[in-house]
Amino acid sequence: MKFLLSLVFVLYFLAFSRAIPSISITPYPVQNSNDEITITWSGIDNPTKYDIVAIYSPSNASATHPNGYIQVSQSPSWKTGSGSLSIPLLNVREDYLFRLWSPVVNSTSPVLKIFTNISLTVIATSPPVIFNNPNEPGKSYLSLTNNTDEMRLMWVSGTNDLPSVYYSTDPKFSEYSLTATGTSITYAITDMCASPANSTNYFRNPGYVHDVVLTQLEPNTVYYYYFGSINDGWSSVRSFVTPSYTASPSQSEAFVVAFGDLGTNFPFTAMVETQFPASQTIASILNTINVPYSESSFFKSFGGTPKQRGDLSPSLPPFWNIHHIGDISYARGKAFVWDYFLDAMEPITSKTPYMVSIGNHEYDFTGQPFDPSWANYGTDSGGECGVPFSKRFHMTGAEDYSRNLWFSYDNGPIHFTVMSAEHDFLPGSPQYEWLYNDLAKVDRSVTPWLVFSGHRPMYTSALAEDGIGMINGLRDAIEPLFEKFDVNLALWGHVHIYERTCGIYNFTCAENDNEGTVHVVIGMAGNTYQVPWDGSDISSQGNGHENQPDWSIFRAIDYGHSRLYANQTNLLFEFVANHRSLVHDSFTLTSKYN
Repeated sequence: MKFLLSLVFVLYFLAFSRAIPSISITPYPVQNSNDEITITWSGIDNPTKYDIVAIYSPSNASATHPNGYIQVSQSPSWKTGSGSLSIPLLNVREDYLFRLWSPVVNSTSPVLKIFTNISLTVIATSPPVIFNNPNEPGKSYLSLTNNTDEMRLMWVSGTNDLPSVYYSTDPKFSEYSLTATGTSITYAITDMCASPANSTNYFRNPGYVHDVVLTQLEPNTVYYYYFGSINDGWSSVRSFVTPSYTASPSQSEAFVVAFGDLGTNFPFTAMVETQFPASQTIASILNTINVPYSESSFFKSFGGTPKQRGDLSPSLPPFWNIHHIGDISYARGKAFVWDYFLDAMEPITSKTPYMVSIGNHEYDFTGQPFDPSWANYGTDSGGECGVPFSKRFHMTGAEDYSRNLWFSYDNGPIHFTVMSAEHDFLPGSPQYEWLYNDLAKVDRSVTPWLVFSGHRPMYTSALAEDGIGMINGLRDAIEPLFEKFDVNLALWGHVHIYERTCGIYNFTCAENDNEGTVHVVIGMAGNTYQVPWDGSDISSQGNGHENQPDWSIFRAIDYGHSRLYANQTNLLFEFVANHRSLVHDSFTLTSKYN
């Protein structure tokens, strides 16, 4: 009897002496966006490689719909049932929650299925994690306006308090500063048109997008600025260089980075399709735009020397603009992605204008107004239907619904004309008429280079069969404008490769590239879906590999970005691959107008 009582006591003691699983987050509260937090857990009785910490924001988000997760096996001590990991935490204007999940055979609790044939259940939950200032301003990006002495600045914060920018040529703001205020806008779940964007499981508070125009800017000048509001607080000081606008067109020049189909990466395994190469592309672009003006390889290519830029030091980088032609964040209705994308881009977009155009992953949805039988539009926006894109960006041009869809702008000797391949572009449509008129009024003595861009290409040898009708329709409608108005260069995305054509019209190469339009597909910035040269559009008797057509001069499947330099007489274009940031392709055009 004593033995049985002792055994019962031992079993009772063992049952209640097991460690209770727990998870905690430090520091609390988190001070600033992207500060590192440490996630600590303990009490996992039977640790497995499937144990995870799931990440939620806001804290009341559905337990089965995390933003992403971290596998606890990344911690060196995970096999003991305890461990810790650190990640940067992005301020998304809401609190966070962290749940510890572990495999179970049977459970009446919510079950999370991430791994094949494995069901996870919650064994511990952290307290909500907050930021010291959840309304903190950030995720800033510049863009051009229609006036050469202006720069637009947009950013995101938690309230619609009056947005203000202080800017000066003095980094300490001790001598003088200018002030500009602007407007704020937001959007709601009811603005989304389909799932998942209009689902409470995926819609997230977008905060307020602020829009302020900085005026009275001098050319060839470094401006320092900070932004925010009385209630939201203020950002750190950033800077940008103004362009070298001169009275003499012969002295104008332009530096441009161009790409399509970027997306973003995350500091955890996200529950969305992730574009892992995007991080390296952004780092490579930073290398490009940070090169001092006096060390630019472009000048060496032309055998020239840098132009005098007033009092601007040659040790500073030149003025660049970024030209992103569609498929921006790849949020696809998972709203939290927009915050991570804009935050990842901020090191670039806070110092140089970021010009964007719409792609299928921003706009396409069932029932969209323009959907001819030969097109292959789908539901790639995930129910966003262009709303986040239209609210978050403000391009040059008309202040109506088309402002981010078709527009144009000048940078030195280049005139950029931008179309939307997701909206009606056929002759007689509002877009076609606008494109025609925009191209017709270009003064080639001022901007000798005419660069056209849109998301979907007219020419590519990496084409799935269902895209043939779309490409033919686009080429039939728009290519005659290229011949009529002598478009020098056409930039496209959508196909996730790099490919350059000869100077071409109607599949016929011109005598030289200066006598036709050179088309370049630059959708190689980040998207990991790659089906190059698959031959599916040739015939059922094809060899499974699309042979390179005569009009295709160079093609590659490397990730990277393109960059170009133009003055009044020459344009140099380069494809820079992410690997070692080497130039894989380049070509030069010579203007007929100077």
